[in-house]
Amino acid sequence: MLTDRKLLYFVGALLFCFFVSTVVLGTKYSNATEKSRTCKSDEDKNKIIEDKLPLRKSLNFENYRLPSDVIPVHYDLRIRTDLDAGIFFGTVNISIKVHSPRNSLILHQKWLNITETVLSHDYGSNVPILSTEEEEDLEQWIINLRNKIETGNYTLTMKFIGNLSSGVLNGLYMSTYKDPDLNTRVIATSKFEPTYARRAFPCFDEPGFKAEFSVRLVHPTGNCYSALSNMNVESSVADTPAPGLTTVTFARSVPMSTYLACFIISDFVAVTAKAKGLNDRTFPVSVYTTRAQKSKGTFALNIGVKAIEYYINLFKIDYPLPKLDMAAIPDFVSGAMENWGLVTYREARLLYDSKITSTSNKKGIVTVVAHEFAHMWFGNLVTMAWWNDLWLNEGFATFMQFKCADAILPDWGLMDEFLIDEVHPVFATDATLSSHPIVQTVSSPDEITAIFDTISYNKGSSVLRMLENFLGPELFYGGITVYLNKFAYQNAETKHLFQILQEAVGTRLNLIAIMDTWTRQMGFPVVNVSRSGNVYTLKQKRFLADAEAKYDPNESNYRYRWTIPITYTTNENSRSTLVWFDKDQDDLVIKVEESVKWVKFNKDQVGYYRVNYEEKEWNLLATILQSDHMKFSASDRTHLLEDAFSLAGATELEYKVPLSLSTYLTNESHHAPWAVASSKLKAINKLLASTTIADDFRNYVKKLVDKAYQKVTWNVNPEENHITLSLRSTIIDLACAVGHRKCLQEAGTIFTHWINDTNDIRPHPDIRSLVYYYGMSFVGGEAEWDIMFERFINEGDAMEKLKLMRGLAGIRSAEILKKFINLAFNETYIRAQDFFSCMINIAGNPVGTPLVWDWIRENWGQLVKRYTLNDRYLGKLIPSITNSFSSELKLEEMKAFFQKYSEAGAGVGARAQALETVSNNIKWLNKNTAKLESWLADQSSKKLS
Repeated sequence: MLTDRKLLYFVGALLFCFFVSTVVLGTKYSNATEKSRTCKSDEDKNKIIEDKLPLRKSLNFENYRLPSDVIPVHYDLRIRTDLDAGIFFGTVNISIKVHSPRNSLILHQKWLNITETVLSHDYGSNVPILSTEEEEDLEQWIINLRNKIETGNYTLTMKFIGNLSSGVLNGLYMSTYKDPDLNTRVIATSKFEPTYARRAFPCFDEPGFKAEFSVRLVHPTGNCYSALSNMNVESSVADTPAPGLTTVTFARSVPMSTYLACFIISDFVAVTAKAKGLNDRTFPVSVYTTRAQKSKGTFALNIGVKAIEYYINLFKIDYPLPKLDMAAIPDFVSGAMENWGLVTYREARLLYDSKITSTSNKKGIVTVVAHEFAHMWFGNLVTMAWWNDLWLNEGFATFMQFKCADAILPDWGLMDEFLIDEVHPVFATDATLSSHPIVQTVSSPDEITAIFDTISYNKGSSVLRMLENFLGPELFYGGITVYLNKFAYQNAETKHLFQILQEAVGTRLNLIAIMDTWTRQMGFPVVNVSRSGNVYTLKQKRFLADAEAKYDPNESNYRYRWTIPITYTTNENSRSTLVWFDKDQDDLVIKVEESVKWVKFNKDQVGYYRVNYEEKEWNLLATILQSDHMKFSASDRTHLLEDAFSLAGATELEYKVPLSLSTYLTNESHHAPWAVASSKLKAINKLLASTTIADDFRNYVKKLVDKAYQKVTWNVNPEENHITLSLRSTIIDLACAVGHRKCLQEAGTIFTHWINDTNDIRPHPDIRSLVYYYGMSFVGGEAEWDIMFERFINEGDAMEKLKLMRGLAGIRSAEILKKFINLAFNETYIRAQDFFSCMINIAGNPVGTPLVWDWIRENWGQLVKRYTLNDRYLGKLIPSITNSFSSELKLEEMKAFFQKYSEAGAGVGARAQALETVSNNIKWLNKNTAKLESWLADQSSKKLS
């Protein structure tokens, strides 16, 4: 359920009338809360909420921005949460500077009942207010003044009431969990990025309005409750402002944007360690968890200390706050949030238990901690001026998470995984007409939340990796340190970063012009290579997944051409050579020594571009892979496979090339190349599912994966390295997905032993999810499903619940899956934060795909009421469940659905991508089925070595 404004106004009116002239946090408010509980029953409250929340209407406003001539300097904020009533009360004194005479003040608020508004001069007297009004669509609070005010310093005081129990996991909201005695515990927590601070207190809720914060939080005394915020606690006073309440005062913060503020009222406990800053300074790093999960915070704590010290030494800039906390929140919409000094996470992304956490989960904890801690500099210390430049936050944090994790865990080989985790996923998005540039103009909250996507994160990090490579680490990080120092506690734009790096590089490169081609236009190039003797000629063009897609080059100022750092190695020289392919060149000619037999372009796929060779050169590279694949690095092998399959998918290459290339995999033991192959082969398997060659294709893949499957087995050796541990799950998943008989039988055997074990001794964490899913799929029936569902309900660990939830989705019964879909929407069984994952899991089961699609269309209104159209995860749900559609019928169903529910909110781009994907799937089948049939026929008599 969403916030109920009618209820808030009703409660607010009662409170305000009953307690005129009292302090908002005083004793009488406590009495008013008790009275408010009797005013409306829960049934009435829910009814009001439902009536209040139709689909969001279309907006025609061009500018959502606040005036720039009124600047907040300091927030003095007091908030008291009533966890029993699900309401919070607050007062805020905002010190502002007015830079030009004006008749009104405008700031943000949403779903708050503002009961009092007072404006005063800095010397004390009040400024007469004519009226106040809410501009609901713009989420603004407008204060109309009786007389024009002059430039100067003022204080804006506002009292307000808000709803903690809205059911929406942003703003200031309630989260619950069960303690070991199965008692329900309630906490209050916050999530403000990007535009949700305005749901917790009236504020200037834009990243450019940095201010200092003085925060006081009031919580119940006793019952283990305490308060956390961005800064350290200065005092905690019991029985203030009333008996049974405690007021916690936090130190005044450094200047920061509203979206970085954080408030938590909880019964959490902490594990703590010291981190080293500059000049022998130390400061505490802590992980806060529920009391029963305290020990699960130790691994993240150790990683956190190493990560923050790594960044301090890399940037040569100290972490500026006196402490750094991490908190695991039971209900949390995102994976994590970088609130300055108090980073919040989903429990499954932070807590580690050796009996539950898989190798993949463990890596996820490392990278998410490294990502959020990078934000302490990129986003918190220096913040983008507006959301257009979100990539300055997220692109940097994503790139740095890999650099940091690779530095503190060098044996894990994580930079090889950068390709499969970051580059390849965004290539799929950026190869469509519905993509967008890294620097993207946005205005409304829906547009802002929508750009928290693979372009800002993955592409942003990928072009930074490319930039670091051609500048060199010393110059790159030296420039970054200058940038961070120059804009510390301020806001910056993309141009500011590039100007500083331009000064560092001097005149040898026009860095700004180079990087503009990558950040200010969408898409990326494919470099086509032709060879004549020892001369290679390179040409570039925009790569599109649909080679027949029509577009106007003039839509881009750069006509969809890029200045490309071309790197290459040869059989004669394993060191990378760099040459530049200017966007205005028709071609680039590279002459090599006569003794060079082959050239491999885009060394380790550091460049954000694809490479396509002539078929004879592809065949030469395939021969080298088959004879001695170690001549290429793991990243180069990964790159060759990904480019070949993607080029074939776009009809830029015949499928026989990547499929022939893939035959070398029988000798491959690195996780990254296999991860690419698995992804591509499973995607083809899905598209061919309804064709006559489906069995032939699966038989080929089964032969291909068999040797690796026999090598990795289901037995996990704790002495194995990270690469081997990661490889096992990839191989088993691929083998089972294509029906490898021995793989499915083993999954069934382990599953049956576990499901019938009354002691519930579970398989090793690395194979657990695979056993749950494929065991349920292969041998599971209603009885087994009921047992697993019961274990799912009783499971207390968030990470393990996700594994069990996916396993439940593997059942091959349409009737049971229908039941599961309906149960999933009930928060008694599945938290709202996990609902989308559950639906995607069910849709990943061929039996479940049509069931989920039908349910989504029938219940769209309910989804919008629960999550709102501003929820980007709701928008992304559609492409996630329709990506295997490959018929005109399904395409027309999607178009009809989008027409019926024309308001898409933050899902506008996701809908366009979904339609484009399905259209491309249809074309793919028409173009490739016959060719694949011919190739598979040729292979049927061959034996893979």
